[in-house]
Amino acid sequence: MHVEKNVCDSLIGTLLNLPGKSKDGLNSRLDLQVMGIREELYPESKGKRTYLLPACPTLSKREKRSFCQSLYGIKVPYNFSSNVRSLISMKDLKLVGLKSHDCHVLMQQFILIAIRDILPNKVRQVITRLCLFFRSICSKVIDPHRLDELEDEAFVILCQLEMYFPPSFFDIMVHLIVHLVREIRICGPVFLRWMYPIERYMKILKGYVKYQYRPEASIVERYIAEEAIEFCSEYMAKA
Repeated sequence: MHVEKNVCDSLIGTLLNLPGKSKDGLNSRLDLQVMGIREELYPESKGKRTYLLPACPTLSKREKRSFCQSLYGIKVPYNFSSNVRSLISMKDLKLVGLKSHDCHVLMQQFILIAIRDILPNKVRQVITRLCLFFRSICSKVIDPHRLDELEDEAFVILCQLEMYFPPSFFDIMVHLIVHLVREIRICGPVFLRWMYPIERYMKILKGYVKYQYRPEASIVERYIAEEAIEFCSEYMAKA
């Protein structure tokens, strides 16, 4: 789940060219120049200013607006995810306050919708394949005979991403994609081991804290009181 979150953050940050989160910047373009590849993306200096030509994954302002509007208009069933509209800043054209489950839902459902009429066709296809790969490995039912196919798919997706995204995009978290299928083969389906239920319960426990100086004692006292009340109410209902 944390691999998925980090890949989602890198992907959205690069698509929307978010400062501090985009993997496509001046240093990344200088790396291309040192490696001697993609000459059309080399930085251009004019006087005291340096200009970076837009790359394939970089969205124009119109495409950013279309991307954000698509997500802003999404309505989901109760308890499916957090309110997507609250995550979108239409003024700045960016996503803010993404939690791990928000990234999970974005990668598996919403990004596929938001990019359907933007980006070059080949870039859109490889992002779609990446999203479908995460959806496949997170399924509750996985055919063991398809694991080799999914593992090969991970290699192909990374190779295709290298064709369009800058080298700085491929940090350790993106590399870990190739090991996810092997982990499923050893440990079983992902949904049995992820931390979303525990994180939700941690939010409940955090709400028990009323005395900031002793948070653990506050949680324990509130938990015991709640258990006692539930036991008494159940006992009295049967009496």
